[in-house]
Amino acid sequence: METLKTKWNNLPLRRFFMLTVLLAIGIVVLLSALVIGACAAFRHWLLPDPDAVYLTIEETLDNGEVLEGIYFLKFGDDLSSLPSISIEYDDEPVSDSVAQTRYSIQKIESSVDSLTPKRRVAYEVCGVAMFAAPTILAFLAILLSSMFFYRHKLKEPFELLAGATKQIADQNLDFEIVYNCGDEMGDLCRSFEDMRSALYENKKAMWNMLEERQMMQASVAHDLRNPIAIIEGYAEYLETNLKNGEISRGKLARIVQNLGVAAKRMERYTESVRLLNQSEETKLNRKSVSALKLADGIAQDLTLLAGQRKLALRVTNNLPDKEIQVDTTLFYRILENIVNNALRYARTEICLDFSLTDRMLFAAVTDDGDGFLPEILNKKSKLLLIPGEDGHMGIGLSVSRLFCQKHGGRLELSNTSRGACVKIFLSV
Repeated sequence: METLKTKWNNLPLRRFFMLTVLLAIGIVVLLSALVIGACAAFRHWLLPDPDAVYLTIEETLDNGEVLEGIYFLKFGDDLSSLPSISIEYDDEPVSDSVAQTRYSIQKIESSVDSLTPKRRVAYEVCGVAMFAAPTILAFLAILLSSMFFYRHKLKEPFELLAGATKQIADQNLDFEIVYNCGDEMGDLCRSFEDMRSALYENKKAMWNMLEERQMMQASVAHDLRNPIAIIEGYAEYLETNLKNGEISRGKLARIVQNLGVAAKRMERYTESVRLLNQSEETKLNRKSVSALKLADGIAQDLTLLAGQRKLALRVTNNLPDKEIQVDTTLFYRILENIVNNALRYARTEICLDFSLTDRMLFAAVTDDGDGFLPEILNKKSKLLLIPGEDGHMGIGLSVSRLFCQKHGGRLELSNTSRGACVKIFLSV
């Protein structure tokens, strides 16, 4: 029973409507037959003798006298029971007999005419009902079948879509459309839910990006305070001491040098923000390439880069020789940024591992340095720039994370027993 009900609910709209109409027509025909049959039976019961008629005949004698008589006839009787005379109906003779008197039929009455007024009304009402019942039942069938179709196929999905549209208009995407039906309205609701989910994810990603940008700007603004404070402090010191001539040339040279360092730090901060803004505007350009050949080409370039720093780069390439869809430029820039960071902290070697699982291109860069600082790992999901001891902003990690997100992937930071590890996941 449950399977039959499920199949019935999952019928396409056109087939469901046709079956509903056919069912309604069948019910109309059945009810019409019952009503007509019942009315006919009731009318038959009302008549005293439904198979009889009454003839009113006038007899005109030779002397001009007119006599009138009523004769009772049943269906199937002939006129032999009447007098052997000439009987005319509308001047057409029915039977002939040689006689001197003349007869003519004045009126033919059925047994209905003998009914009482109440029975006569009931008889007439039944006659009207026999003709009106099919029309009324057909109208009711159209009305009820339309209501049934709307209630079972359109009402719920319409209400769901109307409510969803209102929520989207109110800028609320944190809801879900659930309509488990296999017809066209079910497909429409699922498509609407997919659209809502995509909008929700896009809005969430945009919100996270805006939040991260605000936090990044706040971080940069906070970090800019130090060099600005240093510059202001030295400016006040110079203004006070130059007037009094209490500053030596050596002291002045150190102050100028420190001002230059502070200015360089400010330049690095502003350059980091510029690079991140450029990275956000970068467009994804996928193309079909061999995974194996792509990784081999990148590994050769990075090996030369590591050799210039007197470090070894061990590459493990487990990629198959099959086509993948990837933006090779972004992939190269991601690995270049990560490997450059690893070269700054590695002692002797860097490990680069490639693999492909579940349509995700995986690359891991591991160095044998001291690993990531706790504050970096705690902020591994944010676009925060964390300056190091040498004033380096960690812009490579931030840009690489943005590129991974654009490529439908992610970037993960962790520490291993060997040192720092950066894992790259790209959807291909």
